Amino acid sequence: MKADISLKSQIGYLIAAVSAICALIFSFAVSVKGILWGEIGMSRWMYENTPEFLDFFGDIIDAPITDLGAPLLFIGISILVYWQWGRYATIGLVFAGFMTSLTRISDVVERSGPNENFVFYESSFIYGEGGYPSGHIVYAIMIFGMIAYLAGKHSKTQVGTIVKYFMFLLILLNLWTRISGLHHWPGDVIGGVLLSTPAFLIVIWLYNRVPGFIERNPKIYKFVFEEGNN
Repeated sequence: MKADISLKSQIGYLIAAVSAICALIFSFAVSVKGILWGEIGMSRWMYENTPEFLDFFGDIIDAPITDLGAPLLFIGISILVYWQWGRYATIGLVFAGFMTSLTRISDVVERSGPNENFVFYESSFIYGEGGYPSGHIVYAIMIFGMIAYLAGKHSKTQVGTIVKYFMFLLILLNLWTRISGLHHWPGDVIGGVLLSTPAFLIVIWLYNRVPGFIERNPKIYKFVFEEGNN
């Protein structure tokens, strides 16, 4: 059992390290080249071949993940998590929420978003329209991913399983429709995944180790893990 846990930890460390390194390399490549090989063709294909209902659902997801909507959505999700899984699960979600500050580096590479003509314009960047990486992807992976993790860890019911896989579906839908809906070039989405992956794994690492850190303080431990919380 301990060997399995150790192996999982080593794999997690490896994925986090590789993702962080790839994020740096990929971000540098995008900043230098502007548009990468294959991005225009991939965007055109996804735009022309994606069923309209997928883009419709993508627009529904897009609406609350804005500068105004995202905090409100996070508050609503936090209340539901507290009600369903207790105080410590909510603290874990807050950890993930802090990591969504990575969305503040969105547009760190100021490149224009895609258009229906599929022409890349280096000089037409407008904040919030395009830019690298995709802040929506960072938010989706950190928040929806954390909900999926909490559902798998704390819920043994069929509802928990449904929630977990529904969160995965939302993430995948977001990954696809950010491109097919011409919100971002594919590289923006890939950059969002590479940047948020190590951040998400750090949150999981902290979530599983904080109980051991605070158990030496009975008052804090009791507050966090009060009766009635999982």
